Amino acid sequence: MNKLKAKKIKRHTLKTYEFWQLDEKFLLVWPDSKLLGQAGMEALPESKSGYLAYAYLQGPLQIAFLGQANPADSTYTYFETDAILVVPAASLPQLLVMPVKPTRELEAHPFVEQVLAAHAAQALERSTLALRSLDPLRQPDDPSVLIAAFIRDEAKKQKAYEEKGQEASEVPDSAITFVRIKDLKPANQGSWRAVLVDRLPGTRLKKKGDDVAISWVTVPGEEGEAVMLFVDHTAPLAGTDIHVTVHRPSRLPWRLAYELACGEGCPYHETFLLGRQGEDSALFKEILDSIRAGQADPLLLIEMVQCEDCQLDFSRELYRCRNCGNLEVMPRLRLISGDKTISSSYSCSQCGERMSQVKRNQIASLDCPECRKPLNLVSEKQWSGAL
Repeated sequence: MNKLKAKKIKRHTLKTYEFWQLDEKFLLVWPDSKLLGQAGMEALPESKSGYLAYAYLQGPLQIAFLGQANPADSTYTYFETDAILVVPAASLPQLLVMPVKPTRELEAHPFVEQVLAAHAAQALERSTLALRSLDPLRQPDDPSVLIAAFIRDEAKKQKAYEEKGQEASEVPDSAITFVRIKDLKPANQGSWRAVLVDRLPGTRLKKKGDDVAISWVTVPGEEGEAVMLFVDHTAPLAGTDIHVTVHRPSRLPWRLAYELACGEGCPYHETFLLGRQGEDSALFKEILDSIRAGQADPLLLIEMVQCEDCQLDFSRELYRCRNCGNLEVMPRLRLISGDKTISSSYSCSQCGERMSQVKRNQIASLDCPECRKPLNLVSEKQWSGAL
């Protein structure tokens, strides 16, 4: 049986988690005698040990049962593809689960690969799932749908907020209408856009299903600031293109190849090609292609679409897993916009834990990810040419 990288943490029911906590997450599911008796679960093979499942958003949160699993020792085997059962998470609120860190091995499952490819194609719409300030506005059974306010008369809106101390709940119904929107996504010039789910009362400029401009208002509350979304039916819609130039730092991380090897009895031997030279157009194009293909940190993607004048600082750098010691080369990305900088983050492909960048002066003192003994720096030299 294959082994899962699972921490021994307390199990919870599905209803314990918010939608964003389980999206694209693997789950160990405890065996429950009542599970197979629930409607729609008849096709699930019986298991005395438990199941490996995958949770993902497709409108509402879905649970796909991928195979048999044993939570006691974190082992699993896959079902045949035609035996995978997918059910809405809302139909299994009492299901006992424990999240499992995603790994490259798990994400290579054909069903999971299809889900991740579909999500990558919707990267802009899904990027706002990373914005925790929007969670209270999301529809619980379908987080792609949010509640927004619509007011035709801006002067009336301003007056209402001034009179009611900006408490949205106290604004009179005659001054504000709440409507549903979906697929909120960032747009150029710092703007936002979405699709109308409901009809806007009192206007024919926009109808249900149309794209519409969205503005944000931050309002003070008893527990801190809160966000409100407003439909601006007369505002022009901005595009979603990415316009970014190369940032050239004063001191470039020149291309250096570091050859590391372990001692006797351990076969670990790797060469890491790091850095960049000049504009490095090939690496810059590779990074932009991956971002446009949906392979980017959501917060970095939002900023990249919305900023008017931003630069991308990048280089190939070595990252080390804080948990298992795995070493991988990743593109270090820093998006520079005015006085704001956003950096990319990575999770380990082997165990799913957070990775940290290894500074150049730390490379000579790394431990072997396989046996944990100190690695030897065999050579350090320049390299050139495309990978």
